[in-house]
Amino acid sequence: MILHHYLVAHQMLGYAIIFFGMMIEGDILLFTAGFLTHQGYFDIGIALILVFLGTIIGDNIWYVLGELLGEKKLFLKVKKFIEKATSPFDEHLKNRTARTLFISKFAYGLCKPILLKAGAMKISFGKFIKADLVATFIWIFLVGGLGYLSSASFLAIKHYLRYTELTLLLGIAIFILISYIITKISKKEL
Repeated sequence: MILHHYLVAHQMLGYAIIFFGMMIEGDILLFTAGFLTHQGYFDIGIALILVFLGTIIGDNIWYVLGELLGEKKLFLKVKKFIEKATSPFDEHLKNRTARTLFISKFAYGLCKPILLKAGAMKISFGKFIKADLVATFIWIFLVGGLGYLSSASFLAIKHYLRYTELTLLLGIAIFILISYIITKISKKEL
């Protein structure tokens, strides 16, 4: 209930979180944004634009950081981690950029290192941006759509959840009662 009032009162802050959050973390925030959009907290058009722009701008920042990491001897531990995590994908990233970027969007924890690696490998920016636009569009449609549709099904089963809660509470109460009775009986026998 508190979240409801907060989201209604601070909708612009929610939009800002969507935009900037998509630059850093994608899957969870995208799913949540889709869910909350269906719930009516965000306008679908504005949310889609912010999700798309935040993701594309964030991906470009990660790409440029990768270019800088590739040229500098700084951040040697970060560079070693990226090499270790992404070296199996070097050939794929070079030859099948779009497919690799698309798959990395669904591999939790691998997307940002792949973006950094694309910059470090000096994959042409034009090739990168074309591949990233397509991959991002499909990823947003699938993950955001899943969040949106799960919200719709949540609304459909929402009234049944009350009965589930009551049944669970009743089950816990019966368990506690049985445990109490067994404890009393076992103490009498000892």
